[in-house]
Amino acid sequence: MKATRPLFTVCLVSGLSLAPALAGPALTHLTAERDGDSYQASCRLEGGLTPEVEEEIAAGLSTTIEYRLHVYRRRPAFFDQLLLKKRIECTVRYDTLTQQYTLTRRVDGDLLETRVTDDPKAMREFMTALRGVPLIKSVVLKPGEEYYLKAKSNLGLVWRFYVIPWPMDTNWERVPLLPLGEKSAATGP
Repeated sequence: MKATRPLFTVCLVSGLSLAPALAGPALTHLTAERDGDSYQASCRLEGGLTPEVEEEIAAGLSTTIEYRLHVYRRRPAFFDQLLLKKRIECTVRYDTLTQQYTLTRRVDGDLLETRVTDDPKAMREFMTALRGVPLIKSVVLKPGEEYYLKAKSNLGLVWRFYVIPWPMDTNWERVPLLPLGEKSAATGP
C-alpha cells in the first residue's frame, strides 16, 4: 500500500500537467504570401481566449498574446540559417467604467496600431488573428534556395495547483516561402 501511493501521486501530477498540452491552443491558417516585392504572413490562434483569460480581460487586467515569426534559409548539411525574427504583441485592456477595450499591437517593441472598441467580437478578432504582417523583401532571397516561415504563439503563464507556473503556448507551425502567385499553407514544425 505504501509503495503504490507515491506512484499514484506521480501519475496524477503527470496527468494533470499534461492535460492542458493535449487540448491547448493551436496556431492555424498560417500562410506566407508574396505581395509585390515582399512576403506577408497571416495566421489565426484557435483556443487562445479561454474562459479564464476572458474573465481576466473582463476584470480589467491587461492581457497580451505574443506571436513569434521566424524566416529560415534551408541548408542541407547544416543547421538552417535564421534570416529574420519578428515578435508581435497584441494587448487588450478593458475599461470597466466606459465598457470599452483598448487594443494595442506592437511589432518588435514598436507601436504599430492602437484602437478602442466596445465590441467583444472585434476584440477577439484583434487578439487571435494576424493579417498581412510584412516579413522580408524578396530581393533578399536568393533564387534556387529554399526558405520557410515558422510561427508560434505564447499566451503567458498558467498556474498549476496555484503554485507551479506553466507556460501556455502553441507548437511551431511551418510554411514554405513560395514564388510569386503561389500560396503556402502550414505543413507542421
